Amino acid sequence: MLKLQKKTEDSKSAVFLNHRKLINEAYGEFYLKSELFQFHAKKPDQGNEVAKTRKRKRKAGVEEPSSVEDLHSVNGYLELLSKPIELGYNPPIERHWEEGYNLPQLHGANESGRMQRFQGHDGSSGVFLIPNQSRFFNHNVDNLPALLHQLLPAYDLIVLDPPWRNKYIRRLKRAKPELGYSMISNEQLSHIPLSELTHPRSLVAIWCTNSTLHQLALEQQLLPSWKLRLLHKLRWYKLSTDHELIAPPQSDLTQKQPYEMLYVACRSDASETYGKDIQLTELLFSVPSIVHSHKPPLLSWLRKYLQLDKDQREPNCLELFARYLHPHFTSIGLEVLKLMDERLYEVHQGEHCHYEEVN
Repeated sequence: MLKLQKKTEDSKSAVFLNHRKLINEAYGEFYLKSELFQFHAKKPDQGNEVAKTRKRKRKAGVEEPSSVEDLHSVNGYLELLSKPIELGYNPPIERHWEEGYNLPQLHGANESGRMQRFQGHDGSSGVFLIPNQSRFFNHNVDNLPALLHQLLPAYDLIVLDPPWRNKYIRRLKRAKPELGYSMISNEQLSHIPLSELTHPRSLVAIWCTNSTLHQLALEQQLLPSWKLRLLHKLRWYKLSTDHELIAPPQSDLTQKQPYEMLYVACRSDASETYGKDIQLTELLFSVPSIVHSHKPPLLSWLRKYLQLDKDQREPNCLELFARYLHPHFTSIGLEVLKLMDERLYEVHQGEHCHYEEVN
């Protein structure tokens, strides 16, 4: 994680999350392949062409702020971000994550002190890496009430990346069913018993699409149903490999943007001053994975805002709708191991490969 701070009097800053590096550091000798993070910025005319061919109607009665209003601020932060060392071009990686993912409902944990290797039961689901100090449930989040007795009474940090309903995924599922995923309605989201998993010092981070209707539903319906209070919302800007915006922002918010939204909330009964310092972070940046919806880890940024018990060394974290595993997290979702396929990783040169087989 890198803090980017301009010379101003308001103490505002941005955070660069080095997606690949953060995961590599957490996994030890197993590194995500660099080909997963090869992004090239679109030229302005390409972005305009996309905008012309993807006309979408605005919803009546929804006011939308300009998507380019903070572009000056974005560019100011990018000037502070050094260019990466040129590593050369790697050929495209085989897209193993697009293959069939057919694991039964199962759960597991790893407290062995080293990476573990898990073979899918039917022999056709692949081999998956299970990081140390991680726990997972390959379950539908809709069934979360049935899992409550197996979870902690409360978590310090909860991260959600809901599969919001959108037309792109519906089109994708029609063309290539194996690439789509089960979407969830706002009504279904409101029934997640999130309030039963928080304490007065919990932080909850929620990824949201750029749909104004989804954002309104999150602010006006979902947060109250989960007994949460909004602390901050900010944009996560996606950068190319050479640290430029992957595409120019569009003034029309119905068009595809080079960012997504992140909401940070706390319990409604939390102290009025709790988490206020989070608002000093204006923007997030990272080079995203080429895998759809592979979000960067947030713990490195949010850790310092968590108020842990005096005898607690590490936070207890929970991720819902997870697609990969992380130490100190319990991860739940229908694709919870999908991005743990060992073919997406390489063993770091000079390191010995220490892992155990799990049956």
